[in-house]
Amino acid sequence: MSDEAAPRAHVRTPESDEVLRRIGRNVVIFQQVELLLKFLNAHSEVIGPASQLSARVEKQVAAVHKNTMGELAGKLASSVLQPQPEHQSPEDIDEVWFGFRFSVGVDAEFVDRHDQQMRALVDARNDLIHHFLPRWQSAVNGDSDGALAYLDAQRADAVRMMERLQGWAHSLEAGRKQLAAFWASPEGERQMELAFLQGSRLVAMLGEIAMRTVRPDDWALLSTAGQLIKREAPAELEDLRKRFGYPNLKGVLLASELFDVTEEPTLGGGMRTIYRINERYELLMRHEPAAAQRDGADTGSHRP
Repeated sequence: MSDEAAPRAHVRTPESDEVLRRIGRNVVIFQQVELLLKFLNAHSEVIGPASQLSARVEKQVAAVHKNTMGELAGKLASSVLQPQPEHQSPEDIDEVWFGFRFSVGVDAEFVDRHDQQMRALVDARNDLIHHFLPRWQSAVNGDSDGALAYLDAQRADAVRMMERLQGWAHSLEAGRKQLAAFWASPEGERQMELAFLQGSRLVAMLGEIAMRTVRPDDWALLSTAGQLIKREAPAELEDLRKRFGYPNLKGVLLASELFDVTEEPTLGGGMRTIYRINERYELLMRHEPAAAQRDGADTGSHRP
């Protein structure tokens, strides 16, 4: 190793010690920024069957752990700061799907500005870790003012970004806690069961048949629906009580809250059940929330 390449010992001075202190301070701030980026990227979205959510979150945490600070910054800009397409759950599901998505409500100008600031911060972090030595050598040789000014300017930019990310992280965590508390409540449990029922294939078929076989008075015969389902998808009628908690199709209709149900007399003196889709069903169709209802999707937002 040449004398020029060999590290040089130096005599400690209060000035050089202060440079070292501020280097360490900035390194810690950059690590905090990186940790916040990992948290936001790993937890801003989780979607899947309820029984697999924990495993999916663990997988996401492990995945972002391998990313560089620059990669994490890019992922944040493309996911949390930009609208994402609606998630579509599978057609056939046998348990509740759950979804949580956190996004920040900002305009394109802010996204561009944030992206530039984040890229500059990544460059500053790399510069400190890999290219600070010339400034350190100047400080050791008695000119510490330049190094200190550089480190203070760097800290100011890093702290601003850290505080921004902390605000988003706090909002994300608050949203997760509120959602968890809701799903753990009796009303949350009811809504989850309702979402599963409304997103089921059986309820979808009942709605489609109601529209296909509608009478001039807007009602459809439940008996006709039962016959068509038995012919087209007989498995949907097996063990309704076990699958949905109701003994018959009328109970499923009422529980779904998507249909109006009533009885009418027959010519033979008996009674029969008729039904029709209601405004809730039409609203689901208009906003295409069948997947969202199955997912239990919830989006948090935060303005900077």
